[in-house]
Amino acid sequence: MNDTDTTAEHGLVKRATGIPHLDAVTHGGLPAGGATMVVGEPGCGKTIIGLQILASALACGEGGVFMSFEESREQILRNADAFHWGPQLRESPRCEIIDGQSMKGADFSGAFDIDGLLAVLDLCIGRVEGTWIILDGIDQLLRRQPDNQIAIDQITQLNDWSIERGYSLLLTGKHTGNDSALQPNHLTGIEFMLNTILVLSSTLVDKRLNRRFRIAKYRGTPHNPNELAMLIDDAGIQLPYAVPFVADAVPAAGQRISTGIERLDRILEGGVYRGSVTLVSGQPGTSKTTLGAAFVAAAAKRGERALLVSFDEFARQIVRNVSTLGIDLQSPIDSGHLRVVARASWDSLVEEHYMAVLALLDDFSPDCLVIDPASALLKSTGTESAFLALERLLAVTRTRGITTMLTSLSEADDPFGESTLSHASTLADTWIVLRYQVNGGERNRSLSVVKSRGTAHSNQVREMTLSPQGVDLADVYPYGSEVLMGTARAQKESEEAALRQRQVKERLRQQQRLEVEIESTRALIQQGQAELERLQEELVAEHQDQAQTDRGASQHQDSILRRRSADQGGNDQ
Repeated sequence: MNDTDTTAEHGLVKRATGIPHLDAVTHGGLPAGGATMVVGEPGCGKTIIGLQILASALACGEGGVFMSFEESREQILRNADAFHWGPQLRESPRCEIIDGQSMKGADFSGAFDIDGLLAVLDLCIGRVEGTWIILDGIDQLLRRQPDNQIAIDQITQLNDWSIERGYSLLLTGKHTGNDSALQPNHLTGIEFMLNTILVLSSTLVDKRLNRRFRIAKYRGTPHNPNELAMLIDDAGIQLPYAVPFVADAVPAAGQRISTGIERLDRILEGGVYRGSVTLVSGQPGTSKTTLGAAFVAAAAKRGERALLVSFDEFARQIVRNVSTLGIDLQSPIDSGHLRVVARASWDSLVEEHYMAVLALLDDFSPDCLVIDPASALLKSTGTESAFLALERLLAVTRTRGITTMLTSLSEADDPFGESTLSHASTLADTWIVLRYQVNGGERNRSLSVVKSRGTAHSNQVREMTLSPQGVDLADVYPYGSEVLMGTARAQKESEEAALRQRQVKERLRQQQRLEVEIESTRALIQQGQAELERLQEELVAEHQDQAQTDRGASQHQDSILRRRSADQGGNDQ
């Protein structure tokens, strides 16, 4: 076996196809010995799968044979040139492309002897030392076989031959699109005989071609049985949702990062968690893009890488518009910290947008991502496909620790703006709703946080203002059961300011009146104090006069008593 061979859980030896997504859904590749049938409607990519597998084998140093029963060698090579791996098929000496149309045109009589085909294949595969054989359009060969059972026997012989020699054989054939995958009749029954069947299909959704891939059966090994979206681009076959989701690839971060709006950070206890998803929803003109621009500008200012993918505006228009609000995106773009990429939502399928964003993530490795608006993906597909694409994209950003902000239009018939067209509110960790508050003949923007997981956030509705100094949130101004904004708020503030001025003047007058009364009372007190002192002095003088009078009276009485005593003594003699 070569380096691309792998062993499955149950001992089935596989050979990697070199198509990463196909190897992912098959858990390692296709059987290293035996046939795989690829069936599908015209234009589904059957031939491309075979050519891409062959080109991948050449890139790994292997060889292979490609035989077409529908197109010439030059047609095959010309078609392959549309892909970046196409030139390998022309240049490599280990690639053999054979025109098998002459074989299908032979005049068969009775049972077709397939030994001639096997002899050609044996010779060619030995010459290129190959491991892969692709027979493209085998139904074109078998349809000339009148006996269906003989056709099945020939496929059985091919399968046994490839198993015996260890070749990976890929057969492609068409079906009509009915419930039975293998049509027309000359292919009926092959699905029961072969171990591996791949079914390609296509449908029109809103007039857009949607290709699908499904492993109808793969005996002896686990595989992804679901129908998956399939794309064809310059890289070849792509299965956008083939890579399985890996939970908890990075630990949940406790670090918070800024939204770019200081007051909003305060409401969210310092910002949003790193690696989380924030949804900003609202009607047109409520400044969803502005919040996204502020977010990536703050990331670039921290020295981180940020990516803004816009489905509404050109990059230059976004840079110009937000610069009037003091948000500088041009400087981080010039320094390489920021990329602003514009994509036309209607121009591609949602799976193509998904793959394009993944390519940007792989190429730029941003720390922060903004998708503006995610609801625009509805223009490229139905609601279910758009939601699946968002769900897968957010799974990728979470596993890589990329902090993501999505913007989304609100439903037109939702007066409160809490029903988003993208239906991404259940996926977001933080949901911010922007609304218009119409009052007094004017519109004012408001912001509220509907939810923020792991954060004790404010539940109040705040007015959001835009100015050359940036985006700001006004203090909550409740008035009864309402929150006043704009002119109503300014008018009420003016009225309250006038009332405060009147109250200040009234208090000043009251203070002046009290001061006059205090001075008057103080003067009266001073007069009373003087009168008190006069009366006290008069009282003291009165006391002094009384004491002097009493002393005089006492002395007079003593004098009288002495005279009486003297008179009585003289009479006794």
